[in-house]
Formats: sequence, C-alpha cells, structure tokens
Amino acid sequence: MAEIFTVEQRGVGKPDYSREVSSALERRGIKLAYRQTLKVFGLVFSAVNTGTHTAVVSATVMTDAAAYFVAVNALRGLTIFNVTDGSSGTVTANTINTVTVAALAGGATNQWNPGDAYTIPSPYSWVAPALAPGASAHFIDNTTGIAMPFTIPQGYIMFLIAGGEALNEDVMMWGFLDGFLAVTMGVISGGTPHYENKIVGLSTETVDPTGASAHTVDITLTNQGAGNLQGGIDVIGILEAVGTPELPTTKTVRCKFCEHEEVVPRETVQWICPKCGQLNIFYDLSRFRGTR
Repeated sequence: MAEIFTVEQRGVGKPDYSREVSSALERRGIKLAYRQTLKVFGLVFSAVNTGTHTAVVSATVMTDAAAYFVAVNALRGLTIFNVTDGSSGTVTANTINTVTVAALAGGATNQWNPGDAYTIPSPYSWVAPALAPGASAHFIDNTTGIAMPFTIPQGYIMFLIAGGEALNEDVMMWGFLDGFLAVTMGVISGGTPHYENKIVGLSTETVDPTGASAHTVDITLTNQGAGNLQGGIDVIGILEAVGTPELPTTKTVRCKFCEHEEVVPRETVQWICPKCGQLNIFYDLSRFRGTR
C-alpha cells in the first residue's frame, strides 16, 4: 500500500528540496568573527584596451577600428601608452573605437602612426596584460596592490577558505609558506570555470597556531597552455589576530605604474601616486563582516 504524505512546495507545483541539497552545492555566506578581516589575492589577465592605431597619422586621436571601448568617455582620466613610440598621454575623451589626448609626450615622435601599438592600463593593480605561454606571475593583494609573498605579522594567523577562476588556458598553481613550497594549488583546465569552497592546504594556523612568529605566504601561477592566458583567478583568505591588539589602521600601498610605496589609511580605495600622478584603485575589506 502506497503511503500518502505532504511535500512543501515553492512556486507552482515544485517540491522544495533546497534545504536538503543546497549546502552541498556552495557556501551560503561568509561570516567574520571578532578580530578577523578578509583578504583577497587575485590576478586578471586581459587584452582588453590594447591594440593598434588603424587610421592616418594623428597627434591627438588614436583610432582602432577593431576596438569596442565600454562607453563614451568611460576612459577619461586614464593614461594611454603608445607602446611603439614610447610616448603617453592622459585621455580627455573616447568613443567606442577612438581615444583622444591633449598631447603625447616622452616618445620619439609623440604622435600616432599607422600600426602603432597602444595599451590603456587598468588602475586596478591585479589587472595585467595577457600572460605568455610558460610565464609565471605572483598573485596580487587586492587591498594594497603589492604582489605576494604576503607577510603575516607576528600575532596573526591566516588561512584560505575559497577560490575561483575562469581562464582560457591550463595553469599550474603553487603555494609557499616562508619561502618553501608547501602545497600544489592544482592544475586548472582552461575553458572551464572552477570554484573551490574550502582550501585547507595553505594555512599558517597549521604550523603556528598561536601566531608566535611572522610568516610569509605566496601563491604563483604558471601558464601551461599554448596561447596567451586571459581570464581571472582569485583566492580568499581570513587574517585573524590571535591575542594581539586590533588590526592596523594603516596599510602600505604600491603604485602599479612606478612601484612607489606609501603608507595610507586602511580605508583608502582610490590613491593618486604622488610620484607619477597615476590613479590606483584598491579594495577596503576592513569593514566586511559577512554575506547573507
């Protein structure tokens, strides 16, 4: 004899099994405890905003017939580099496929000649040009713009909790503690987005649970594919104070363009380098407390 029972429904005619299976699919959210702060380390490789000048000679207007810049005047204030000529200028306006500067400076001719290569770097320090086959890179601290290794001060521990990527080529990742190879972060296949809900192999908590000493953590990535690597990858960790005062109120940031370093308040997200005048953008994760 068949048993008859009631199944809770959500929507129209759809049994609700989310309570039973959702926890096996992905993390519901991140909740930080007292004296914890989030850390994000990542890399984005892209050929976006790079190309060649396809029009006639011009002192102020770069034209790339193959380009599709995001929006009119969205690039205003950024710097465009004429890679072939060695010159650069501040963007005053742009259309979908043209960029205008008041003037180019610092190059051989200070003008756009047909075929000149250009690039418009992102102000985000972790955004870099496409990575060549066989080349390697260190992950970037998204709060400071400084490449790993990251120093965990005495009195603190750090552990990684999640990571994700979407890349077009195969990559190999390595994790180092105090300069020594500690773990392989995996061989990731290009073309398939990947998300890791729990990364337990790289943590100073396992070797120094009381934070008695300072430690360094480093993550590197190598392009194992045959083509230039594009896409993005990041790992998320938690930095926790163990029996120490509150987290620092300042951080040292590094300019993406000239590598000048300066101590700024930890809440700083937009910083114009006093040495080269370029805009740099960082994350402020000090006030992050959780997701729902």
